[in-house]
Amino acid sequence: MNIDDIVEEFKKADYTHFDEFYNTTKKNVFFSIAAIVKDTSAIDDLMQDTYVKFLENINKYKASNINAYLSTVAHNIAINYYNREKRLVHDEEIIDYISDDEKKTNYQYIEAIEMLKDLDDLSKEIVVLHTINDLKFKEISKIVDKPLGTVLWIYNKAIKDLQRKAGALYEKDGN
Repeated sequence: MNIDDIVEEFKKADYTHFDEFYNTTKKNVFFSIAAIVKDTSAIDDLMQDTYVKFLENINKYKASNINAYLSTVAHNIAINYYNREKRLVHDEEIIDYISDDEKKTNYQYIEAIEMLKDLDDLSKEIVVLHTINDLKFKEISKIVDKPLGTVLWIYNKAIKDLQRKAGALYEKDGN
């Protein structure tokens, strides 16, 4: 069943395919939250809050990119939590949160998180939203509430930093 059909079912209070919807969208929601909140004990709760808020406001959702919409909801919930808690997140905790099976099948995400730890929070969030969540820069601009040009500049600077870091690691491992 396609994701838009599932959303239409939700609008009719039919949650038969929720597990399918959740499994399709959970990675994007997880990384949208984990880019902001590093307290792994809170990530599950914030993911749950994201889906509850989405379902509570399902009739306001207009067919568009569901991942962008959920990422926006998750982002706002994570920002609110972060502002309340004022905690810094440790990237290693994100990796610990992911199950061993997911680590084996999603090793590229683990490597990406490892590479991101030296970026500032905004750069990390923009890179995650674009590369992992596959959102367009225009969508990211709305999520982080920054002009499109600023988002593009931050992304390009972060990618250059990551390329330098990857190059240095490659040189170190290659010798």
